Amino acid sequence: MRCQTPVHLQFSESGKFRILAIGDSHEKLEFNEKTEDMLRLLNASAEYLHPDMVVFMGDLVSRENLHENRPATEDEIFEQIVRLTKPFTSRNIPIGIVFGNHDGDPPVEDKKVVFALFNRIPKFINTDESGVTGVGNCFVPIYDHTGEKMLFNLWLLDSGSAAQDGSDGYAWVDDDQIGWYEHTCDAITAENGGVVPSIFFQHIPVCEEYELLRKTSILHPCRVRGMSMYSGSYYTRGDKLQGYLGEGPAVPARNNGQFASWKKKGDVIAAIFGHDHMNDFQGEVDGILLCQTQCSGFTMWGDGLKQGVRVIDLNEADPKSFDTYMVRYRDFFGTKCKSITPYNLLSDRWHINFKITLGVLGAAAVGAAVGTGVHKLKKFLKK
Repeated sequence: MRCQTPVHLQFSESGKFRILAIGDSHEKLEFNEKTEDMLRLLNASAEYLHPDMVVFMGDLVSRENLHENRPATEDEIFEQIVRLTKPFTSRNIPIGIVFGNHDGDPPVEDKKVVFALFNRIPKFINTDESGVTGVGNCFVPIYDHTGEKMLFNLWLLDSGSAAQDGSDGYAWVDDDQIGWYEHTCDAITAENGGVVPSIFFQHIPVCEEYELLRKTSILHPCRVRGMSMYSGSYYTRGDKLQGYLGEGPAVPARNNGQFASWKKKGDVIAAIFGHDHMNDFQGEVDGILLCQTQCSGFTMWGDGLKQGVRVIDLNEADPKSFDTYMVRYRDFFGTKCKSITPYNLLSDRWHINFKITLGVLGAAAVGAAVGTGVHKLKKFLKK
């Protein structure tokens, strides 16, 4: 199945292909210091990491003109999109998106409006599978360095907004989306004489991320409270988790079998998610690497200067093998930031359990040790 994507992607002659996953941007219409800091991160990522394509992981742009207290016009929304993507379009880098739970918010509830505006952006790579729940669902093939043989595949899926049954929580991927994935995967497998390894990109993570955690007590200093169906318990890092756990994964209100579908088809080797502003952990569950991507924006709550991008490096010689890691704002610029106060510059602060004030400095230091180790805690306290 040769997908008619707007941009033909292929490995370089050196056999490499690099993807950047850009976490929640929540770009506002009004340009300010927070926007400037985010664009500084994105420009540095494009300039120094040299991606072959980028995927924006949802919760993209605001639909309101907050200054004038009215809905943003389509021209104003497009202005935000141009600003958000310019670090990459100016360097001729292809762009894909997955929609997040806030991309369907009022006052412009129709994601198709925003999708049509993205289609005006150079090298926008999404198509939109008709008749399937959501907007922008598609697969994106990556060919060998000759451009002839499909060696890898990317799935871009709209994971929805609020729970479909009206309950409190986030949406699950619908049955028809799972059916479309399975049918299309079968066609790709048949056309290519075997399973083509793939990575799945979507905003809301799967419930199986909780298999990377372990239950703990509310008294544990390094706990996070579970979300959705896990909200009655507290969790800490499991042995398989690598990276930073800053909050309970905000998974759907129901497990609708998406992960089980991936296992059944056998093509998905990793899944990349946004949604959780502070998490950037990764860990393997039943042979599939589940990866969180921290937010890139500065306009919403976050975690110090841990805003960043996730790098995914593919290898033509071994398509089932890849590397992935986070690169943060502070890796490029240290603590030189216009929009975050000195309080928020404390490394790896623990938002969920403690507020850092002069009265509870010791409690905050315990939380800080979670991501970086006690040696950084001691260095901080000496200062």
